[in-house]
Amino acid sequence: MFSYLFFFLVLTAAVLANHHDGLTLSPGERSVVRYTNESLIVQCRAPNVDVKLQWKSPKGEIIREHKGRIHIEQTTPEILKIVFAHIALADKGNWTCEPVDGGVYSKSYDLIVYQKITFAEKDKVMTVKEGQNATILCEVKGEPQPNVTWHFNGQPINESVASKFRILADGLLINKVTQNDTGEYTCRAYQVNSIASDMQERTVLMKIEHKPHWTNKLHVGLQYAYLNGTASIMCEALAEPPANFSWHRKQKRIESNEQFYSIETDNYWSRLTVQVTDVKAFDNYRCRAHNHLGSIDRITRLEMGEKPPPPDVFQLRGFNSNTFDVDVSVHRDKDKRDIMEVNGFRIEYMTDLEFKTDAGKWTNAKHKVFPYEEGASFLITNLEPDTLYLIRAASHNMAGYSDYTAVTKCKTLSLEPRASAGGLMPPIYLLQASVVMLLILSLRRQH
Repeated sequence: MFSYLFFFLVLTAAVLANHHDGLTLSPGERSVVRYTNESLIVQCRAPNVDVKLQWKSPKGEIIREHKGRIHIEQTTPEILKIVFAHIALADKGNWTCEPVDGGVYSKSYDLIVYQKITFAEKDKVMTVKEGQNATILCEVKGEPQPNVTWHFNGQPINESVASKFRILADGLLINKVTQNDTGEYTCRAYQVNSIASDMQERTVLMKIEHKPHWTNKLHVGLQYAYLNGTASIMCEALAEPPANFSWHRKQKRIESNEQFYSIETDNYWSRLTVQVTDVKAFDNYRCRAHNHLGSIDRITRLEMGEKPPPPDVFQLRGFNSNTFDVDVSVHRDKDKRDIMEVNGFRIEYMTDLEFKTDAGKWTNAKHKVFPYEEGASFLITNLEPDTLYLIRAASHNMAGYSDYTAVTKCKTLSLEPRASAGGLMPPIYLLQASVVMLLILSLRRQH
């Protein structure tokens, strides 16, 4: 009798175990880690078709929907899946699969949700008036909450520097900005979790609004030109927003025209080119730089000078595959030193093909400018090998450039090695051979 009772208890326990405790999950981990917006499917399998299953959320709610962001799918009578189409932070917690008829026999897993680093702001440039306080916003989202550091032009920001900076929960406060605070501010966010690490950054260019001020370049208040020549007067100023430039003569604004004036302007400079057609062009020229915060003026005096003489000597002393050695000189009276004497040379050069393509014009020619140096020759480098070049030169003084010399043609050497038989030896080898022959003759005479 006892043996029958024991067998009955064992059989009952086995039936109950097969009925409830045999639930299995796939994947079978107790914890499942996902990032927001990722998808996830967890399968719950019953031991047999007689066990009806259901899924419960961390809040104890039964999932009944068969479509949507979170829903269930009954693929076979004994399998019930829960599907997360797009995981949200609110989905984290303990999800449970259990028999519909209840009981303590169930399977569950913890859904751990991480969120990658994102920034709320999108602006990349901000403008602040000089002297005001500025706040660069950087609202960082992520799970776990990222750590944030700040950098200015690539260097870490130290909060303790004379209370200039203060790091806020959602940004950086900069007290009483100056022009020195112009630059790039980088909010760098770090995040470390159990499955990955991440670093993202957001950079904002901060511009400080200020009235124009002249650049550090030395201003030449007196310039010279000669009749039927040209004079270029530069005007450079920094401002934020960039200054508007204007040119004036005798209280009248100068406008570009092909006959007398040409004006080129960029954000931080303007150049006035004067065609000196008569003596009336020798006058004061005023440059004005202005924005909504203020304006500044500067005067340059243009006076009559002398046109320099063209070079007396212009010839090639040597050349190879990529260099011309050019001899350029002009006579200067040693007993007469004045501001109109030649102080340099301009050498222009272009390939024969470029000259023909430009219809015989020198507008796009390359050039190099050299200071005057008595007895010196000048190198034109970075030339193309085995190429025919056209080259010319002009003298320069305080009033401008002279007329150009006649054009000289010269071809650079080829990079191909010269033939050893039947060909001409290069001059350097001829010189070496001559030295060797002289040594041999000298030795023979001694013997």
